[in-house]
Amino acid sequence: MKQIANSGYTMIEVMISATLLSIIAIGTMQYFTLSRWQIEKGIRKQLAWANMASRMEKALNVGYDALQDSLPETSVPLTLNGVQGYRSTIVTGIDDPLDGQYPEDTSIPDYLEVTVIFAWFTPDNMTDSLSCSFSEERSWAY
Repeated sequence: MKQIANSGYTMIEVMISATLLSIIAIGTMQYFTLSRWQIEKGIRKQLAWANMASRMEKALNVGYDALQDSLPETSVPLTLNGVQGYRSTIVTGIDDPLDGQYPEDTSIPDYLEVTVIFAWFTPDNMTDSLSCSFSEERSWAY
């Protein structure tokens, strides 16, 4: 009788190649998932900065004397690009001890610091913030 030669793969070879293929596929999926997450995070960051910058523009338009009365807000819900966000604006009066008037002028702040904070998804998930100092003498600076 004639003997027929087996020309197929063994079970071990098939298992090793399936394992290697699985490792490569999982690594590729993780790369695409992480890339997508980073892109979405960058888009959210751009939207937050644009929103915070528009809030600072409003602060400029309101004027120095009306900042403390008209600007502060806490966790105002906003929907940007279909994602829920929360914006808070804090106005703090700061007395500069190095201006030569300290401590006599503690009742009137030397300048006001406006901080805009943006949080995504929940009010306590702060991701971005922008601060600006306003002064009647020094105009304003970021």
